[in-house]
Amino acid sequence: MNRQIIFVCTGNTCRSPLAESYAKTMFKDHSFASRGLMVFDGEVNPATMKIIEEEGLIHPDEPGQLEDEDVHSSILLAMTREHEALIRSRYPEAEVHLLSEYADGSTVDIMDPIGGSDEDYRAVYSQLTKFLGKLFK
Repeated sequence: MNRQIIFVCTGNTCRSPLAESYAKTMFKDHSFASRGLMVFDGEVNPATMKIIEEEGLIHPDEPGQLEDEDVHSSILLAMTREHEALIRSRYPEAEVHLLSEYADGSTVDIMDPIGGSDEDYRAVYSQLTKFLGKLFK
């Protein structure tokens, strides 16, 4: 994979920045970023940052909206089927895949932990590391 991989979720504050941080830390031969479909807040969620700090991961970039320029030269990996469908409707030319499907052929949505417990965020981290490990084995 030579092109940048962009992880996409709703607000770019929980799931996609966590995936970006893990991927940047573990798979240094590739280029990663994360974006959101409806970005309102300029900071990564504190519970997400807590995991990033505890795991010693590279910090993600600031949250940002998925833009036209992201679509043309990147592989987009969506956290849910709904995200994937929305990206396809906005950008029919995009190379977009459901993260789990791209990793192992499954169609598992990565749940949104926003407003949940620390255990909810840890469960998302566990899902992400599982799928990313399969993607880059």
